[in-house]
Amino acid sequence: MRIAAISAILSVSVFSVGMALADSLPDNQPATINGIQTACTGVTTDVREDPQWRAYSLRLEFAGNGGQYLGDETVNVSGNGRSVSVNCGGPWVMMMLPPGTYKVSTDVADAGHRDMTIHVPAHVVLHFPNAGGAAQPSGRIASE
Repeated sequence: MRIAAISAILSVSVFSVGMALADSLPDNQPATINGIQTACTGVTTDVREDPQWRAYSLRLEFAGNGGQYLGDETVNVSGNGRSVSVNCGGPWVMMMLPPGTYKVSTDVADAGHRDMTIHVPAHVVLHFPNAGGAAQPSGRIASE
């Protein structure tokens, strides 16, 4: 019992340290993290249509139940001698990575965790069906 409790505490501590090492990205402002141009964006339609985002070889989009965009995610990407860890408040994480295979680990607040292997260039929409609530039809108000 005691060993299991100590192991659980160490696991939480390691997870917390890993989360703390992620760089927080400003909204809609490209930043260089570990030599990789990275951006956190996608909050509005106007921002999503900005042509500068087309230059990024990796786009991760985070969506909940009904397709609503989610934010507040931590993304870790590693492979080909590169490693990038970022926190993003918006629904899109963009990176200019060289072509290749990468391991991606994501954590979205109140939505869950995903691990995957991707081949860049890539545009990936990650769905979290337990987050975001139900979408309402346009022009209708939900009853209480």
